[in-house]
Amino acid sequence: MVKARKAHLVLAQDNRSWIIEKMAARIAEHAPAFGFAVSVGEAEDADADVNHWMSYAFANVPHNTPATMLITHLDDPYKVGLVKSELTSGVDVGIALSSHTCDTLVAAGVGETSLAFAVPGHDFAAAPRRIVIGLTTRLYADGRKREAMLVEMARTMRLDRFRFEIFGLGWEDVIPLLEAAGAEVAYSPGTDDFRADYVEMMARVPAFDYYLYLGRDEGSLGTLDALAAGVKTIVTPQGFHVDLPGGITHAIWSQEELETVFRDLAEEVDRRAGSVAGLTWQSYAEAHTIIWHAILDGRVGEVAGLLAAHRGHHAREIAPVSEGRATMLRRLVSPYRIRSALSHIPLLKPVRAWVKGR
Repeated sequence: MVKARKAHLVLAQDNRSWIIEKMAARIAEHAPAFGFAVSVGEAEDADADVNHWMSYAFANVPHNTPATMLITHLDDPYKVGLVKSELTSGVDVGIALSSHTCDTLVAAGVGETSLAFAVPGHDFAAAPRRIVIGLTTRLYADGRKREAMLVEMARTMRLDRFRFEIFGLGWEDVIPLLEAAGAEVAYSPGTDDFRADYVEMMARVPAFDYYLYLGRDEGSLGTLDALAAGVKTIVTPQGFHVDLPGGITHAIWSQEELETVFRDLAEEVDRRAGSVAGLTWQSYAEAHTIIWHAILDGRVGEVAGLLAAHRGHHAREIAPVSEGRATMLRRLVSPYRIRSALSHIPLLKPVRAWVKGR
């Protein structure tokens, strides 16, 4: 069995109890699967194969081992200058959270082989809520409300992304079909007290994502209530619906149009969730181990290619925007930033520690 290498994460007290400590914990949790035993401490471990500083702000010290550091929040020229200095005085590779930061540093004169990036992971603790479709429609025996369109849609596509909140009598035969297609349904058929029923409906209407009306019979007063609450609409372009300026979000008439709207809504959620589907903490930790192995094996020049193969090719869909130099320079006159910059000068670090310990 190949002996695991050792990585030590240097986590300053200033970085504990929030995001950076969490990132350190996730790296420590997953890196062993990729050949690194990991320890965490406030100072460098000279016995480690590589030390990784969880913030570049504390990495301007003499280094006794190969070293990497996390780079983030470079929002003034001093910070950019500090990173440049560290990458030429002992830190082998700076690991940014984005390609944009790498581009910014390269433009500032940092060598590309000294930089890498790994987009952080997430915990998959959040999941999309269902899209709430509201209906305030009573059904009739002649099918004039065209509920058959919902029945047909439930037979031809999955509705797992949706929750229907239905107010009005007569939906008992439709609801099981919606549920069989994966939808959630909350149903309130109403009572003999239309005033109380209306109060109940109006309490829920603002929580709709979309108001749905399929009928072709002049229009639905529920459309007015939904618009008054700022709710988007999926309604037929007829009757007084067409006299409501900007009131129709999605106009539907045919079965195909209805199903297209629902598919598009579901796919929009899936695309957003899919944009982070591969961003696991395991992958984030693995990216670090790829860099560490490359440094220790004398292959630092191959890091960019190794990481590209690891994450796959994803072209930017939006060009990044950087703050202007004037804005960056203005930040330097902030008393807090001046004090912070001075405190990271190696000769003044004991003063910083003394002030924080008082």
